[in-house]
This record gives sequence, C-alpha cells and structure tokens, in this order.
Amino acid sequence: MVANGKRPSIGRAAESFQSKLIASFRSVRRRDDFAQHKRSPFLKAFFRLPNELHIAILSELSISDLLAIRITSRALNDLISSCGAPIVRHWVKCRLGTLHTKLYPPPATNEAELQYLLAMRRRHIASVRLTRELANFVLKDTLKHTSERQRQLWTSVYEKMIPLVFAVGYFLEEHRRVILERDLGRIRPRYHIGYDICTTPGITEEERAIFKRLDQPLRLQYFYMYCFIVQVLTRKLRPPTYAGSFEKLVRGWTRQPACNEDIAFVLVLGGISQVAKLLSCRNYSDRRRHLHTFITRLSPHESVSWRSHWRDVGVISPALLDDLPCASIGITQLDQIWEPVIRDMMRPESREFTEHQKSEYLEVRVSKKYINELMGYDILRGRPADGDDSDGDDEDYDEVYA
Repeated sequence: MVANGKRPSIGRAAESFQSKLIASFRSVRRRDDFAQHKRSPFLKAFFRLPNELHIAILSELSISDLLAIRITSRALNDLISSCGAPIVRHWVKCRLGTLHTKLYPPPATNEAELQYLLAMRRRHIASVRLTRELANFVLKDTLKHTSERQRQLWTSVYEKMIPLVFAVGYFLEEHRRVILERDLGRIRPRYHIGYDICTTPGITEEERAIFKRLDQPLRLQYFYMYCFIVQVLTRKLRPPTYAGSFEKLVRGWTRQPACNEDIAFVLVLGGISQVAKLLSCRNYSDRRRHLHTFITRLSPHESVSWRSHWRDVGVISPALLDDLPCASIGITQLDQIWEPVIRDMMRPESREFTEHQKSEYLEVRVSKKYINELMGYDILRGRPADGDDSDGDDEDYDEVYA
C-alpha cells in the first residue's frame, strides 16, 4: 500500500528506474576493470608501486598520453586524478615556459588540477595552428615563386612567431572576459531586452591594464603581431582584388566581403583558435560560410546547441547561460581594439616607448609592413628591411598590404 493512498508519478518512477540502470552498468564496469587488472601482471605490479614512483612516471608523459591513459580504465583515471597536483607542479617548474606561467599563473599548490594543463595545451595548440596558417599565407598566397633562401628564413622565424601569437591570444582572451563580465549577469528589466550583439566603443582602461601585464620589451611586437593577424584575416575574408565579376561568379565568390563588425565578432568571441580554423578553410566561400556558422550558432534563436558553444567561449555558469537569451552584448569596434591604447602611449609626452620606437611606429602604421618589422628584415623578399627595393615585381608583395 502507498502512504496516503497516492501512487508514484510516472516521471518519478522513470527516474528511479534510470538510476538503478546506471548503477548496474557502473558495477559491471568496475568488475571488468578489476578483472582486467587482476589478469594483467604489468598493471598489477604497477599499482603496487609507491605513490612517489607513480608521480615520477606520469610527470614524464605528455598531455596527450595522459588523456589517452585516462580513458583506458576507471582505475587509471582515478590514479591520474589523484596525482594531478604533483603533475601540475612538475610541469610548471620544468616544462612550461616563463611566458605561459606569467600570463596564466598556476593555481595554488593544494588547488592544482589537470584542467590547468589542459587549458594551457589548448592555448598552445591554437597558437601553433594560427602561426602555421600565417606562414602558409606568406609562402603560398603572397609569394608565387619562393626561393630556397626565403623558405630557410621563414623556417628560422617560425618558432619566434609562436610566443607572439600566444601573447595576442592572451590579450584577446582577457578582452573577451572583460566584455562578458560587463554585459552578463546585470540586473535589468527583461521585458524589453532580447538577445542582441552589437558593436560598442573601446574599453581603453581595461585594455591598458591587460597590456601592462605583457613583457615591456616585447609589447610593441605583440601589437604588431595582432595587426598582422587582423591584416591577414581581413584579406582572407574578401575576394581577391584581381578577380573580375565573371571569375567571382564561376568560382562561387558571390558572398559579400565580411564587414568590420563580423571580424571584430570572431576576434573577440572566437579568439585565435577560431581565427586559425577560419584561415584553414580552403577558399573564400568556405571561410565566409564558417564565419556565418560561428556567428549564428551562438544565437539562442538560431541554434539548438547554443549553450555548448557559449561554454566553449568561456561562459560556464548556468545562471549566466540562462541570462543569455535576454542579454545585450557589446563587441568592441574593430578600430577600437588595442589601437587607442598604443596611440595614447605614442604621444610625444608619453614615456612608455622610446623616441626611436615612436618614429618607427609611424612608419610601420603608414606602410602596414608589420611582418617585416617583427622579423627585422623583408621576409617576403629575403633581404634586410632597409635594403634596396628597386628591382623585382611588387605586385604580389603589395597584395598583402592592400
């Protein structure tokens, strides 16, 4: 008999059945793991080792190896999770660079988790991928005939660009964090506000604080790398200038060039990882399609999986996710990202940069030859930046700066 004469609801009965079913599967998996370890002499001996040896062995593995081991069995996953703090300490001390730990300080000793290493791995992979796409743009798109010397020069500077791209990714990530903290979770009347993303003026003071966390000797190079990324992104999001109307129709280049609002959208909310994915698209139509997909999949009105995409952007709190359908988010205008901070620091009365840097800044801004300023020589021709430019065909060289 049921108390008070009430029968359990269908939903409550289904929930009870579901919990019992999941518990039965878990018990079966535990038995399988235990039987596997009991049959394997290697695993049996491995789990008998002291915890110090477990830490020493796991610390020498790469992050991809640790991820592969975690999915093999529940016991190994629990072992790696229990050794997470010592593994993070080892990586911070011996394997991570000073730029990584300075921009992203490691957690406290007792609070260290593998999620910190996984996040650093994602950022590093995004930096490498974007650097590779920038290299492909210079060597394949800009230069039709590349000499062996030019390829050797680019190979020598490839590793130099990766930390610069990593720092740009940090700047954009912090910029996005400030924007989302400003526009999400505010108390406001909801009856007249719906989901909207628009462009707003810059956040100069917040950007200045972010900029000052970067290494002072390399701050201007970080900014030039950002300008070069925006330059390449803008170039790849419009049809080639040499193509006529008929060629654009035949090749399918019928989509309108991306506007500054769309470029600012992917920079602020997507970061360098989305920029790398966009540049990896094979042709102009695919890039425009990828950009449109990235913009629409964040809209609660156009995508059913918008919550997972916003989690990828960095919105993890369930309360903030519930606030998104009635939130208005302001994306900084493209010409207001980072540039006003540099212009202010380049004033004659400012002491942030030397007079030589200020004079070079004016020349680079006019010529837009950011990649040459970063490398110290003309990477597109394989000669010193101040060399004689009178010979050679300049058509392909000038295309990147159009």
